[in-house]
Amino acid sequence: MRKLVSRTSPSMAVAMIALFVSLGGVSWAVATGSIGSKAVKDNSIQGRDVRDESLESRDVVNGGLQSRDVRDGALRGVDINDRSLGGIDLASNTLGDREIDETKLDINRLGGVRSGRFVSRVRRVKTETPADAATPKAAPPARCPKGTRLLGGGARVAAPAGTPVALSTSAPRGNAWEALAYATVPTGNWQLVAYALCG
Repeated sequence: MRKLVSRTSPSMAVAMIALFVSLGGVSWAVATGSIGSKAVKDNSIQGRDVRDESLESRDVVNGGLQSRDVRDGALRGVDINDRSLGGIDLASNTLGDREIDETKLDINRLGGVRSGRFVSRVRRVKTETPADAATPKAAPPARCPKGTRLLGGGARVAAPAGTPVALSTSAPRGNAWEALAYATVPTGNWQLVAYALCG
């Protein structure tokens, strides 16, 4: 062994040192965290290589996620900014009476334009029942005055949120609008309102 060491030339020693450094270089880079994106083969990292819940929004390119990247049914109302959706974000004919708060409707406006732009001398006639717990209720017909004709109408239940009341009839009859409703279980006070648009 001593003979081998004594016969080793300086150039051989340098070569051996370079060999050991090259062999240990990869493990040294891993240990010091110096591997960069250039050292990783494209498309070689998989989901199992990333620790759960370790990625943040800053790790995703702005605008990089698409609808196909989101699982169906995964988004909820809390994931969408209040008042951020508009009519163009909804498919045609997807809204029903459950999605519309009838108390917020203004039946004298059509598409944001006063109905008077379409029909002159439009008048709204409203009738209502007493506000009590009686059931069923029939609102007095909302009848258009003489000399006018029924253009449309509707009905709504005036009651606290969650009151179990079902609207069974809301329809025109002759020159008036009729409305019927009933409570599905015993409940507190509620009121039925019918209205007609006349012109």
